[in-house]
Amino acid sequence: MENIKALAFDVGGSVFDWQTAVRRKVRLLADRHGAKIDDHEFAHAWRRRMFEMLAEVRHGDRPHCNADDLHREALDELVPQYKGFDLTASEKDDLTMVWHALDVWPDFPAALVRLRERYKVVILSVLSYSILVDSSKHAGISWDGLLSCEFLRKYKPSAEAYQQCATLLRLAPEQVTLVAVHPPDLAAAARAGLRTGYVKPKIHEAGSDGDPSPFDIKAEDYGDFADQMCR
Repeated sequence: MENIKALAFDVGGSVFDWQTAVRRKVRLLADRHGAKIDDHEFAHAWRRRMFEMLAEVRHGDRPHCNADDLHREALDELVPQYKGFDLTASEKDDLTMVWHALDVWPDFPAALVRLRERYKVVILSVLSYSILVDSSKHAGISWDGLLSCEFLRKYKPSAEAYQQCATLLRLAPEQVTLVAVHPPDLAAAARAGLRTGYVKPKIHEAGSDGDPSPFDIKAEDYGDFADQMCR
């Protein structure tokens, strides 16, 4: 790992705690409408449908668009499935904006400061550029760069997304480490030629299952990851 020059972080679930923010907002809206909603089930169904739509974009079955468009469109499909949860178009727009004010895991900011002293540290995410900017600002953290796949025109886990990240940093793929809590994302990055850093997830979610043993770095938390990368 001594040749590593840059770290590219996945952020949805890896750095940003989307579950807490989304579930809290869903509960507020459900209470307003007097609807009995399992906010955990709704939040995960919403995210799952967004990723299904994103796969359609990757495969050319849906026009190119960003995560904000997909989050909003998914709500139009999802909300009618929940009795009494009769959200207006304005409320759906407001709910979609919850992705723009996500908190980060408490151990991440200090680790980020340490890592930036030694490496180029960027985001590589399927989330929209606007989400990345707004949630980073909301959390009070700064990066060396923000790469949203909406601009790369290739969404992870397509190999081109990881490779374009390295190219834009003027580095070879093997000089870049993808950092994530999702083994499938890391496995795709490894196939594209990047090195890999696995951090144990704080909360279970889709994609966080899998064997972390093949990855170059395996950390219990972000403090542990920074210790291993900065020694």
